[in-house]
Amino acid sequence: MANKERGEVGFEAAGKPWTMKIGTGAMCEIEAETGKSISEVGQALNSEKTASLTLMRAVFWGALQQHHDAVTIRACNDLIDELGVQRVGELIGEAFQLAFPQKQPGTNKDAGSRPRKATAA
Repeated sequence: MANKERGEVGFEAAGKPWTMKIGTGAMCEIEAETGKSISEVGQALNSEKTASLTLMRAVFWGALQQHHDAVTIRACNDLIDELGVQRVGELIGEAFQLAFPQKQPGTNKDAGSRPRKATAA
């Protein structure tokens, strides 16, 4: 079961529960797969001009690796088809928010605001 305190996002697809996390391992996998820094990936997904399904799929795959390392990037196609691009974008956006919480100015507390969901062109 996904634990948001640990930065995990849960969902169900293909008849089973899944857990995503954009931790250090996922960031390295995503960077290796895309050839972009995790910062560049986040910026690209937040722009309608640079977001792509290929990038979204790579991030989705990378975020699944910690808990589901047997899932292939090609298998993510079926998961995305089942969930829908919009839902996958929301899941990725939530995972990025948990990985990089925004801080309230002058405090150590999270602001609680969420970044835009990832979109695909």
